[in-house]
Amino acid sequence: MARRRRTDDFEDDGRVIADMSAVERPSLLGHAPARVRERAEAPGERPRGRREPEVRLTTSERVWMALGALKAGLTVGCVYVVVLGLAIVVLLSLWSCMQG
Repeated sequence: MARRRRTDDFEDDGRVIADMSAVERPSLLGHAPARVRERAEAPGERPRGRREPEVRLTTSERVWMALGALKAGLTVGCVYVVVLGLAIVVLLSLWSCMQG
């Protein structure tokens, strides 16, 4: 028999567990709403959502990183193609042996 949860005796004591008043939903399109931009552009205040990268990369370093990621992805994809191709060859040879 399943235990029933008792929700009727819940009492709010008014304590704040985590202040979520400053948390805002991120934009899916990559641009901030006007009210966020106005607040972030206040003098002497750093924008909240952005932080400075720890390492600055040059354009050529970014290109090489992208090419390295592409190479890694294509390598994994080629492994899948070869393994699935071998599986198809094995299954076709078994099927032809069973037929004939």
